[in-house]
Amino acid sequence: MSVVKKVIFLIIVFVGFIIYSVYNFNYDAQLNNQNVVSNFKEMKENDTGLIEKIINIFASGDNKETKPFSLVLTKKDGIVVMDGMFPNEKDAKKVSEILNVNRDGEYTYEEDITVDEVLLSKIVTLIIPFKEFFSDGAKLSIINDEVFLSGELKDPNQYSLLDSILSRIDINLVKEINIANPALVNSENVQEKETTTPEIKTKVALTPNEVQMQINEILAQKKIAFERKSSIITEDTKSSIVQIAKILNENKTLKVEIAGHTDSRGEKALNEKISQDRANSVKDALISLGVDANRLSAIGYGESFPIAKDDENGLSEINRRVEFNILGE
Repeated sequence: MSVVKKVIFLIIVFVGFIIYSVYNFNYDAQLNNQNVVSNFKEMKENDTGLIEKIINIFASGDNKETKPFSLVLTKKDGIVVMDGMFPNEKDAKKVSEILNVNRDGEYTYEEDITVDEVLLSKIVTLIIPFKEFFSDGAKLSIINDEVFLSGELKDPNQYSLLDSILSRIDINLVKEINIANPALVNSENVQEKETTTPEIKTKVALTPNEVQMQINEILAQKKIAFERKSSIITEDTKSSIVQIAKILNENKTLKVEIAGHTDSRGEKALNEKISQDRANSVKDALISLGVDANRLSAIGYGESFPIAKDDENGLSEINRRVEFNILGE
């Protein structure tokens, strides 16, 4: 019971006590009593002291100091392992589900630990870049409400994209990031400073058709897949989303429809919901990689637009897909 509910309960009890006292009060006897004033004061003082004691007893349990939770995500053999300190096993599992971390590490539990879910919701944005951009040994930690990010980027071209993602997150972040081949970044920066001629420096923007073709090629090599009966993107196919995000961030004026599709097995309404959830999941992943949410729309078409014939059970791996439709500027 919260402190507010406890206080309200005590007020109701006190008011009831007053009503009971009024109805049972012997006015004739008390009017003739020379000590009526002193008795009333004594009764009031005793009642007030009693109520204060009751409030203190009920509120004492809520004044207990709490400590922030802590966790460390470490990339090992291409997989993210989570260690940490949590209130209990249930909360540890909840945190791993929020962060979409499937491999457990070493956990400790203390009753006075509190989990900051607001901070966790911000950290979620970093999970895909952390998994895709960094080499083994990278760490993403939360200690005393501070976030630490350290490790080596596999591709120097991902530094600017990561920096853009970090700029969108309102957290107290301490970062120590190395680049696998810093010479490439330095040479690019020098070239940008030296080549002031517009014809050399200006990058030609791709047409909507060219962007569409590039995205289709990425999906042809590795389509976006999901965990069984869920909208969770598989680890194996997140690299496709990273590549698509890079293209969209380089062509910032184009709007994109993310279209979810299913095969014909199951009820039509359920298929539409599944396709919508999966389209939303891809949209959220792109936003976490720096793509402006205002450029993206997610629509679940269910089984309405098959591109192959389902088998006798309504199954088709080809029809279960996510497509990107470039809508223009």
